[in-house]
Amino acid sequence: MGTTETATCEIDCNLLATFEKYNFPKDFDCGLPVIDEYFNGQLRRALKSENIKGIGAIVGQDLLGFCTLTVSEITREKAKAGLSKATNLTKQIPVVRLVMLGVDKKLQKCGIGLALMRNALMETARVHLQIPIKGLYLDAAPDAVKFYSRLGFQVLGDPDEHQSTPMLLGISVIMEAYNDYLEYTD
Repeated sequence: MGTTETATCEIDCNLLATFEKYNFPKDFDCGLPVIDEYFNGQLRRALKSENIKGIGAIVGQDLLGFCTLTVSEITREKAKAGLSKATNLTKQIPVVRLVMLGVDKKLQKCGIGLALMRNALMETARVHLQIPIKGLYLDAAPDAVKFYSRLGFQVLGDPDEHQSTPMLLGISVIMEAYNDYLEYTD
């Protein structure tokens, strides 16, 4: 998947290859200090070192929204709450992890977060087609739990000491949506 238009921005699905052509505004503010600090201090370095897959929301030449993905694993006990078919699971369950998702306040409520998630789900499906995984895992900020729940994510447990709630969207749901998308675009 290349770039697509969403609201007033372009979605770039391969920040790893293109991040040097964009501006990373110093005034980026998504409302969550941990994500703002990551954007300003670590995102470029993580992309450059190829530690993450980056998807960006671009306005002009400015990166004003992003999400990052990596491969990870969670325990079988934690995963069971988010999987419809929780049989024959190993101790550690392979997943794609959504590490960060942030959209500058100037673009919030315009569908940018949803567009970033759509692309994250497509990437998760592509990974699964190559190496089987069990879903997309994330730790949701308190104000984001409702957003992810509407997308089908299941809460896996109580919030941690930072008030982040572990959530999982099982691969069967992701693949059903992916296959529907492929059928629709044919």
